[in-house]
Amino acid sequence: MKKAFMSKVAGSLLLTAGMLAAGAASADTSTLEFKGTSAGFSAQHEYSASSFTDTFLFSIDDSVAQNAYGNALAGFDSKMLFNYGITDIQFFSVGADGSHTDIATTFLPGVFVTFKADSALTAGNYGFSITGRTISGTESGSYGGNLTLAPVPEPATYAMLGVGIGLLAFTARRKSNNKLG
Repeated sequence: MKKAFMSKVAGSLLLTAGMLAAGAASADTSTLEFKGTSAGFSAQHEYSASSFTDTFLFSIDDSVAQNAYGNALAGFDSKMLFNYGITDIQFFSVGADGSHTDIATTFLPGVFVTFKADSALTAGNYGFSITGRTISGTESGSYGGNLTLAPVPEPATYAMLGVGIGLLAFTARRKSNNKLG
């Protein structure tokens, strides 16, 4: 337990150091802390009708491949008017030198956005960038969301599912009464 905690701390420090060394870190970079399989993220941007990019980093220690997906809700201003637009979310892997390599990402825009990495993620350091803008120059805006990592089922799981469905079909067929017709 202690070893796992220390490896997560070391991974987070390595990620942060790599980002600083690469000159890519800014005040808008955060490291996610998972509680179970999910981690929350959020940001607020003050009174400027300008673009922003926020970066959220995370690590996968498990040797099991993980599906990564999430959602976010864009915020409203003090007059309850929609004031925030998320225009893109992009997953990336983080190299040992802090460099980023984009990962194919599906992004569905709207007030409630959803996003997912198109391929499973294995052990390593990753992140995603959220790009958007506040619409009004007189009101701030915010968003909040959730990232979930879910293990990819192993082939044996699909085989067991297929066998179970086959047995149900076989049993249902045996119980049918052909004498009624």
